[in-house]
Amino acid sequence: MKNVRMMMCMLIVLCSGQCFAKEPLQSVTIRLNWIPNVQFAGVLVAKERGWYEEAGIDLTVKGWEEGNVSTDEVAAGKAQIGVAEGDALIKSRAAGNNLKAIATAFQKPAFCLMSKKERGIEKPEQLAGKRIGFSSHESLIMIKLVMAGVGLKDEDITTVQVGWKLDSLINDKIDAREAFMNEEPLAMREKGYEVNIIPAFKYGYDFYSSAYFVTETTLQKHSEIVRKFLDATLRGWKEAFKDPAATVKLVVEKYYPKGSVSQQTESLKVFKFLARVGEGRKYLGWMEEQYWAKGIDILHKFKQIDSKIPAKDVFTLEFLESIYFGKKK
Repeated sequence: MKNVRMMMCMLIVLCSGQCFAKEPLQSVTIRLNWIPNVQFAGVLVAKERGWYEEAGIDLTVKGWEEGNVSTDEVAAGKAQIGVAEGDALIKSRAAGNNLKAIATAFQKPAFCLMSKKERGIEKPEQLAGKRIGFSSHESLIMIKLVMAGVGLKDEDITTVQVGWKLDSLINDKIDAREAFMNEEPLAMREKGYEVNIIPAFKYGYDFYSSAYFVTETTLQKHSEIVRKFLDATLRGWKEAFKDPAATVKLVVEKYYPKGSVSQQTESLKVFKFLARVGEGRKYLGWMEEQYWAKGIDILHKFKQIDSKIPAKDVFTLEFLESIYFGKKK
């Protein structure tokens, strides 16, 4: 009788262990389009809080690396989720990659034109006849779009290729330069220079920024994983904006040791503004068809894509609607 009882107890224990065994985590890799910092706070906070694991996801975060483009990495299956600027995603889709945005971190891009305050340049029109520094093809396109937005032609300005160092602006070799609102203006102030900035989105360079995207194959085969990823990420952003001090501390200590707390704090303020400005400000991550269509029109007009593609090909609201309104397919 005693042996029977012992066997029954062992069976109960074994059955209990099987009943409560956790499902294996789904491995997912996300490729960022820059180095991990507060620009990706939603992802980093959610990962450190364990919210992806709670959702059954083992998330690997890969930052930007020289020669690696997030859209190409995801299209090639080297990562399941990517982060890209809206214009980059449109270009990739127009080139034949079946990628779709599932949400956007920011409603507007951080690109801007920056000049020393003493020069009194507050509007793009005042850049006529001036020297403008740029560091990449993308930033040159941004400058041309902004100039065209106020009726200036390429020949009305002089573009000068410069690196990311601020020396050329500080030493007055150029009158203005492209910059990111969360980076270079803060660096200039730390060096003792007051600056004026002209947000690019106000003058024609108007795209979603840091959009999360996947392939259509992933959408079809792993839709529930995509929804859970996005749900945890949006939760991460809400937490990041609610407790910026804790967010910055986490990011600097764990992911961005070369960054400064003060710079990352100010940077997060800029990103909070960019996440809440524009048509989708009511819901974090929201996207609108007409806004994607506007971006497609801009890129086609300036010959960045050969032909217009339907805006619906570039994004889906399936997961945002499910998360915010409980809607299902």
